[in-house]
Amino acid sequence: MGLLFSEEEIKKIVKDKDFFVEVLNRSSEDIKYNLQEKRYSVLCSKPIDEMSEVIENYFSSHQDYIVKLTIESFKDLIYRYLHSILDSNISAYSHFVGSISIDKIPKMNQELFNDEEIDIINDFVKWDNDAKNRAIFKLVNYCIEYAVVVNNSSEDVLSKSLRTKIFYLDNAILYRALGINGETRRRRTISFLKKCKESGQKFVISKFTRIEFFNTIEYHLQQLNTSTPFGQISPRTFRRYANGDGFYQFYHEWRDGRINYGFDIFKTHIHTLYKKLVKQFDIDEDFKVPFNEQEEPSVIAIYRDEIQTVKKTNRNEPHLMDARNMFWIECIRNGNNIDIASTKYYFITSDQKLQFWDKNHSTNQPLTLLPSQWMGLILKYVSRSSDDYKSFISFMNLPKDNSVISEDELQAVMAGISEMTEEFSKQESIIESMVEIKFGDILKGNIQGNAKAYAKDKLEKELEKQLEKKERERLEQTKAHDNIVSQIKEEAKKLVEDSERRLREEKHRNIVKDIDSLERRQNGIMEQVDDRRTLLKVLLFGGEVVLITGWIIMILKIGWDKMEMWTYLIGLPLFLFPNLFFAIKGRSINLISYIERICHNYQMQLYAKYDFSDNELDELKKMKEQIERTH
Repeated sequence: MGLLFSEEEIKKIVKDKDFFVEVLNRSSEDIKYNLQEKRYSVLCSKPIDEMSEVIENYFSSHQDYIVKLTIESFKDLIYRYLHSILDSNISAYSHFVGSISIDKIPKMNQELFNDEEIDIINDFVKWDNDAKNRAIFKLVNYCIEYAVVVNNSSEDVLSKSLRTKIFYLDNAILYRALGINGETRRRRTISFLKKCKESGQKFVISKFTRIEFFNTIEYHLQQLNTSTPFGQISPRTFRRYANGDGFYQFYHEWRDGRINYGFDIFKTHIHTLYKKLVKQFDIDEDFKVPFNEQEEPSVIAIYRDEIQTVKKTNRNEPHLMDARNMFWIECIRNGNNIDIASTKYYFITSDQKLQFWDKNHSTNQPLTLLPSQWMGLILKYVSRSSDDYKSFISFMNLPKDNSVISEDELQAVMAGISEMTEEFSKQESIIESMVEIKFGDILKGNIQGNAKAYAKDKLEKELEKQLEKKERERLEQTKAHDNIVSQIKEEAKKLVEDSERRLREEKHRNIVKDIDSLERRQNGIMEQVDDRRTLLKVLLFGGEVVLITGWIIMILKIGWDKMEMWTYLIGLPLFLFPNLFFAIKGRSINLISYIERICHNYQMQLYAKYDFSDNELDELKKMKEQIERTH
């Protein structure tokens, strides 16, 4: 199958004295080794090409299915698949058994094959045949033996080390064990957990994995809730078009036939399954984080970014949880990870991309193990049966990424269809027609609304003529209804306008009346103020005339010589008082202004007496002008 071995690897193998013997009397440049006779006899007793016979038997019994391939091309495909298994398992077991650094990281298996090839390979792997199961298991055994030999390890030490391990479980393992990712994966994962428990391994769920599990359950429930309302959806139809078994499929199968199927009940169901799993396998929930959560080490962010680069997805939270779990394992190992015997803790995951990151990251013991890799070790060194072979081979399937429609999109499509019909046969017929057109524009924009419209169109075709008649009647009724509504609106509008006009006129009359009343009061007040102003002016100027006239008469009777002194004595205060007043007050004495102030104060007294306000009058005039403008 094109396996390549380095010179150093070959030297380590041939120098094993249990299997090889050096040919004596040879020069140092021409050293040769022969197999021990016992080992040679053992190898000769084994079938020459057991796998070739298995492949031929499968091909002959499945020719109707594999019509596009010849026996040679089919063999080539299966051998390429087996080579990828050898390549990846040799890499993994070498890292695990010998704690060696890996210069070349093999590609993940599914990246080497197209979708059609993956389907053919998976059908071969699922084939219920004991000979096939044993043959593939032997290949993995060879990987383990190879890793033991080239790393100068001891199988005895390896077998004894298997029983002392503590496994932290990934969120994906929990999903599979609970059946959320399908019944097949549930049986496979439960079989793995049982075998591990029988072999002495203990299981732990970290605080972060527990948080991730319940957070992702909540997230999926919220996603389900976004597609409400939806009717009952056919689990069979959903499974047929889903890209693998997932959360939505799990929900629809649980809901099928139930009277009560609320999301809260479903959530409780999952929580119950989780508690049963924890109890069944004595799983510890570890809440004691081995590092400071409040000030997370910067290395966690580095791990997160590296993992995100490998996985090539934009969902930050799962990558952060992976990084925290990886750092968690490193912390609790506390440097005890030189070899398999000294390493106690591992992270069990089905995430090949996370393990791909780990192979590039870990220099001694890997942090992660795939269930299939550990299962291979258990079956080789502990115990195995035909059912164990079958369980082990079930891990060999290649994941297939079908990008036609995602699970979220399928849920939205089926939700839209279920709003129109809950008959499973009609649901399947409608989605089949969608697949024929590759979903057209259904997956653009509002998927559920588009699917609902598409389903509605399909379901209505048989009643198209009747619906057209009903539509015409509906349109006529709508038109008549619109006419009646229009008339009512016009009449109502006229009534409202008449009412508003009458109200405006009434308001205008009242305002005019109020203005007239206020203006009459204002005129009466101003007449009294004018009378008071005239009186004060008469008194002022009359007093001055009387004073001057009396002074002149006194001068004429007594004479200027006698009145001159009195004139100056009396006139001096009249001169000094205005100047002193100006110096103190900063203004001159103005009797006219003084009279105006007296009159203004008198006016304010009259305003208060007769309950009059300039502001009120101005406001009424403005209201009157506004009404007249809008009239």
